[in-house]
Amino acid sequence: MFRKKIFLTVFVALLMIAGCANPTATLPAPTEMPTEIPTIEPTSAPTEVSVVDVVFPLTVKDEAGNDFTFEKAPQRIVSLSPALTETLFAVGAGELIVGNTDFCDYPEAAKSIQKVGGYSVDSISVETIVSLKPDLVMAESLIQSATIDALKQANLPVFVSSANSYEDVFNNITTAGKITDHGQEAEELISLMNDRIAKVQEKVKDIPEADRPKVFWEVWDEPLMTIGPNTFLDRLIREAGGINIFSDAPVDYPSISAEEVIKRNPDFIMGPGTMSKKLDTENLATQPGWGNVNAIVKEQIVLLDDNISSRPGPRIVDAIELIAKALYPELF
Repeated sequence: MFRKKIFLTVFVALLMIAGCANPTATLPAPTEMPTEIPTIEPTSAPTEVSVVDVVFPLTVKDEAGNDFTFEKAPQRIVSLSPALTETLFAVGAGELIVGNTDFCDYPEAAKSIQKVGGYSVDSISVETIVSLKPDLVMAESLIQSATIDALKQANLPVFVSSANSYEDVFNNITTAGKITDHGQEAEELISLMNDRIAKVQEKVKDIPEADRPKVFWEVWDEPLMTIGPNTFLDRLIREAGGINIFSDAPVDYPSISAEEVIKRNPDFIMGPGTMSKKLDTENLATQPGWGNVNAIVKEQIVLLDDNISSRPGPRIVDAIELIAKALYPELF
């Protein structure tokens, strides 16, 4: 039960925070997996997002389908997501944040902002949020629905952002820029991100698919869970020139068997830094069948900082660059 909530609030919410959880449900049953790795089409060009000049009054529809009309940019914002906090700071609106969560630790200035609790409804203090007198609360994904409902009952306006895909990251930057009257800064940020992604793509574009390293990303170990085709981590791996060996999964975060991982024989095993004790070459090599896996033989286990790889915010570009450097050290 404990781990299921982790997946719902952390990994399914685009792996936003590593390790914050609240038990609510049982784990999913293992998923039936196809037997072959599908052909991966070349990754499309970097996401193009146009940020128009901001004109108030401004009406924006949130992820919950609610229309918000802003007569002017909000001056007091409470952010309930580390990724949204990073996004607001990145577009130059960090000074508008008067409250955020215990997990909002980047950039450095985010640490000194009034904390309102964790991520789940039982850890967030509605009273503290109300006392901050925000004119806008920003939440990430309907996974926070219980918290959102509690805040609405307190007559606070809650704008819900999506965090389910790679594209959502860019859309959230655009939206944050518009709402806070930092449209130009948002446009510049997106341009910079696209430039960096394009540089990675340029270096790996001529590598034949047959020569691209196969990657197994371990989300959790008990049960063994990984990433499917519609997750933003799958996209990051592809942008970096790798192949997610479970890109054919029928769900976003499937439970899989160790035998299936061994069968697909990844060249690299990757995961968040919090999995360091589990994702250890010597540890895995002693488990039945794992000793012959390419990633183990070549000692190619790569752990990424959880906050960089797990948050659907501006630092996904850092994650792409780190993954690409690990896969192709000779090119980076």
